[in-house]
Amino acid sequence: MYKDIISYELAENVSVKHLTTVAKKVVNNWMKKQPGFKKWEIHSNNDGTYTDIVYWASKGDAKNAEKEMGNIPNATDWFECYKQGSISSKNLTLIAEL
Repeated sequence: MYKDIISYELAENVSVKHLTTVAKKVVNNWMKKQPGFKKWEIHSNNDGTYTDIVYWASKGDAKNAEKEMGNIPNATDWFECYKQGSISSKNLTLIAEL
Protein backbone atom coordinates (compact mmCIF):
# COMPACT_ATOMS: atom_id res chain seq x y z
CA MET A 1 0.00 0.00 0.00
CA TYR A 2 1.22 3.49 -0.89
CA LYS A 3 -0.12 6.72 0.59
CA ASP A 4 0.05 10.32 -0.58
CA ILE A 5 -0.09 12.68 2.41
CA ILE A 6 -1.08 16.23 1.46
CA SER A 7 -1.25 19.09 3.99
CA TYR A 8 -2.79 22.47 3.22
CA GLU A 9 -4.89 25.42 4.30
CA LEU A 10 -8.26 26.21 2.77
CA ALA A 11 -8.51 29.28 0.56
CA GLU A 12 -10.33 32.27 1.96
CA ASN A 13 -14.12 31.82 2.02
CA VAL A 14 -13.91 28.06 1.23
CA SER A 15 -15.94 26.00 3.69
CA VAL A 16 -15.34 22.38 4.64
CA LYS A 17 -18.71 21.58 3.09
CA HIS A 18 -17.61 23.07 -0.23
CA LEU A 19 -14.28 21.23 -0.06
CA THR A 20 -15.97 17.87 0.55
CA THR A 21 -18.56 18.49 -2.18
CA VAL A 22 -15.83 19.23 -4.72
CA ALA A 23 -13.70 16.32 -3.47
CA LYS A 24 -16.60 13.88 -3.90
CA LYS A 25 -16.94 15.00 -7.52
CA VAL A 26 -13.22 14.47 -8.10
CA VAL A 27 -13.41 10.98 -6.59
CA ASN A 28 -16.50 9.96 -8.53
CA ASN A 29 -15.56 11.53 -11.87
CA TRP A 30 -11.84 10.83 -11.94
CA MET A 31 -10.09 9.09 -9.03
CA LYS A 32 -12.24 5.96 -9.03
CA LYS A 33 -11.23 5.47 -12.66
CA GLN A 34 -7.51 5.53 -11.84
CA PRO A 35 -5.88 2.10 -11.57
CA GLY A 36 -4.88 1.30 -8.00
CA PHE A 37 -6.96 4.01 -6.31
CA LYS A 38 -8.27 2.79 -2.94
CA LYS A 39 -9.66 5.77 -1.02
CA TRP A 40 -9.20 9.43 -0.10
CA GLU A 41 -9.53 10.67 3.48
CA ILE A 42 -9.72 14.34 4.48
CA HIS A 43 -8.64 15.19 8.04
CA SER A 44 -8.78 18.43 10.02
CA ASN A 45 -5.80 19.27 12.21
CA ASN A 46 -5.78 21.03 15.59
CA ASP A 47 -4.07 24.09 14.09
CA GLY A 48 -6.80 24.76 11.48
CA THR A 49 -4.96 23.12 8.60
CA TYR A 50 -6.01 19.97 6.78
CA THR A 51 -4.32 16.72 5.82
CA ASP A 52 -5.51 14.39 3.09
CA ILE A 53 -4.43 10.77 2.86
CA VAL A 54 -4.89 9.16 -0.55
CA TYR A 55 -4.42 5.39 -0.62
CA TRP A 56 -3.04 3.62 -3.69
CA ALA A 57 -2.24 0.00 -4.42
CA SER A 58 1.32 0.97 -5.40
CA LYS A 59 3.69 3.87 -5.90
CA GLY A 60 3.45 3.31 -9.64
CA ASP A 61 -0.33 3.71 -9.56
CA ALA A 62 -0.01 6.97 -7.61
CA LYS A 63 2.62 8.36 -9.98
CA ASN A 64 0.58 7.42 -13.05
CA ALA A 65 -2.47 9.18 -11.62
CA GLU A 66 -0.33 12.23 -10.86
CA LYS A 67 0.58 12.42 -14.56
CA GLU A 68 -3.15 12.35 -15.43
CA MET A 69 -4.17 15.18 -13.08
CA GLY A 70 -4.53 17.53 -16.04
CA ASN A 71 -7.53 15.42 -17.12
CA ILE A 72 -9.56 15.93 -13.95
CA PRO A 73 -13.00 17.29 -14.87
CA ASN A 74 -13.57 20.69 -13.21
CA ALA A 75 -10.04 20.64 -11.75
CA THR A 76 -10.18 24.41 -11.29
CA ASP A 77 -12.98 24.01 -8.74
CA TRP A 78 -10.78 21.61 -6.78
CA PHE A 79 -7.56 23.63 -6.92
CA GLU A 80 -9.39 26.81 -5.90
CA CYS A 81 -10.20 25.17 -2.54
CA TYR A 82 -6.57 25.46 -1.41
CA LYS A 83 -4.75 28.55 -0.17
CA GLN A 84 -2.05 29.29 -2.68
CA GLY A 85 1.41 28.27 -1.44
CA SER A 86 0.08 26.24 1.48
CA ILE A 87 0.23 22.76 -0.05
CA SER A 88 2.95 20.33 1.01
CA SER A 89 3.13 16.62 0.43
CA LYS A 90 4.99 13.48 1.35
CA ASN A 91 4.56 9.82 0.62
CA LEU A 92 4.43 6.71 2.74
CA THR A 93 4.95 3.11 1.72
CA LEU A 94 3.56 0.49 4.10
CA ILE A 95 6.27 -1.89 5.27
CA ALA A 96 4.40 -3.61 8.09
CA GLU A 97 0.94 -3.71 9.61
CA LEU A 98 0.99 -5.04 13.16
